[in-house]
Amino acid sequence: METAARVALRVPVFGWFLKDAIHGAPDAKYYFMANLAVCFIAMIYFFGYPFLIVYALTATAVALVSLIILTASDMFRKGEDKDVAPKPAARGGRTR
Repeated sequence: METAARVALRVPVFGWFLKDAIHGAPDAKYYFMANLAVCFIAMIYFFGYPFLIVYALTATAVALVSLIILTASDMFRKGEDKDVAPKPAARGGRTR
């Protein structure tokens, strides 16, 4: 994840805006979100309906992958034996 963040920060114009949103003034986050909204609206204006279709399909794929990752988190646990039930506490009386 750290590598992806480094790559995103090195993109010329987007990286400058992102770096300013992370490390800059407190209101820079809001300017960054406004810039993203303006870019999204400009893309809709220039490319129209095909851009919306591609955006919706991409958002669907991202949502599906994130649901799979969230629900399969038990599969990726390390260091724990997930199939073994906890041992019950011993009660008073005879033991074998």
